[in-house]
Amino acid sequence: MTEYSTAHIHRIIGSAIYDLLVVIGLLMIAGFIAVGAYHLITGEETIPANSLVFQLYLLAVISGYFLYFWKRSGQTVGMKAWRIRLVNRKKEAISVKQLLIRQLVAIPAYCLLLLGVIWQYWDKSGLNWHDHASGTKLIYIPKN
Repeated sequence: MTEYSTAHIHRIIGSAIYDLLVVIGLLMIAGFIAVGAYHLITGEETIPANSLVFQLYLLAVISGYFLYFWKRSGQTVGMKAWRIRLVNRKKEAISVKQLLIRQLVAIPAYCLLLLGVIWQYWDKSGLNWHDHASGTKLIYIPKN
């Protein structure tokens, strides 16, 4: 089995930006569906901005996007474009538990001005916060 190198930070951030664009599109579609359903049920044309149910619904859409693609192939759309893949550091199949831990730790890693992502520069093993917490890592897949 070929041993691939850890993905460089410019690929990780590029992939995240690419996936952000995909997620924005998904959220727009999910929002249209939710507003339409809300209108049919209540007769109102807008969902209140502070609706916890609506916010949790949108969070589930975002989480579902990453969980689906990571579990299916280890790559989201952005990761395919930047040729990186999520793998289990123990060379086993990635569990849903690992993916959920990765998502939970990734939120502060990205929200704190990418501190948890650029951490890999200082980390001896070249891993970021969510890689450490979940037992996963991002690898670079060179062109054949």
